[in-house]
Amino acid sequence: MCGSGPRAVWYCRGAVTLPVASDATMQAQAKKIVLRIDAPRPCRSGKAIEVCHLDFDGRLRKPRPSLRPPGERSGFSHSACYLRGTCDCSEQISREHYISRGVLEQLGSMLRISGVPWLRSGQTLETTVENLTAKILCRRHNAAVSPLDDEAAHFFSTLTDMLLDLSRKTLSRRPIFHLVGGEALELWMLKVACGIYFSVAAKDNVRVTGRYYTDLKKVEWAFFDGVWDNRAALHFRGETGSVVDVAHGVGVARLTRDHDLRFGGATMTLNGLMLEIVFDTSGTNPGPWSGLVMRPSEVVWTRQQREHHIILTWPSGTPEASVTLRVRLESQPERARRRVSSMTQAA
Repeated sequence: MCGSGPRAVWYCRGAVTLPVASDATMQAQAKKIVLRIDAPRPCRSGKAIEVCHLDFDGRLRKPRPSLRPPGERSGFSHSACYLRGTCDCSEQISREHYISRGVLEQLGSMLRISGVPWLRSGQTLETTVENLTAKILCRRHNAAVSPLDDEAAHFFSTLTDMLLDLSRKTLSRRPIFHLVGGEALELWMLKVACGIYFSVAAKDNVRVTGRYYTDLKKVEWAFFDGVWDNRAALHFRGETGSVVDVAHGVGVARLTRDHDLRFGGATMTLNGLMLEIVFDTSGTNPGPWSGLVMRPSEVVWTRQQREHHIILTWPSGTPEASVTLRVRLESQPERARRRVSSMTQAA
């Protein structure tokens, strides 16, 4: 994986132009792919570009969803809701899927889990999507943040379909583009981190909730105000030229620090793609974070001279960075779709 030169998406006299160059040394010879503004959108909405996500500055951009509950503030805090500090809860608690139902259902009817407090070390359990829930959000907040689940399901489906396409034999070398809301994906990762921590997070098979300090104000600021710590964000993990071994499944692990007992985020693997979400950077290493690319604007998946480009949209002014991955398919994705998939919550 590498953060090569900046890449842009801009408006150009009735067309959106995407420069295609996989590293900085190729920028001078970059080919350009032109998407007409009356063409179907790469976000799969079916709408034309000019009436969907073409922003005022001519860039393709999915807006950040509003996550505040509608109407007047309730003035109530539910003790079981981790967003209770907003004083805007309902009195009813929900059964929240700590990893979105829309993602889990794409893994199959039966899931294999491990690393949870009620299982011995190394033990796995087959279960269903319906059983992977916890009472950690009130109904009001659960409904308000549901747009994040929709974007996550779209992203995971995009990854799966993209890998299926890269596995097939074809003479086509035409790059294919997909549009994903980076802010929504980032906030969904934060939602998963909180869901895992407050429901099933364990260390040495012992629940860790309450053992580690969690700055819930920072969670609330990120969700409702778009305010993050310096360098707190979604990161893609990997080194230059990383090879992604595709495995159809989801893995999640919390990020905690033992020296000051602080919970600050989570790592996640989606079909072999490694992500990190960090929401609390207090006390972290002030130097460079090796192997992490913060808020990339593009992730390019390559295999045998073919390319799929995932364009992630961020607020205006976000530095642009490109991440390139080489895909290695060890088994047919169709077969991977049918097998029992793994969802691991590591300690």
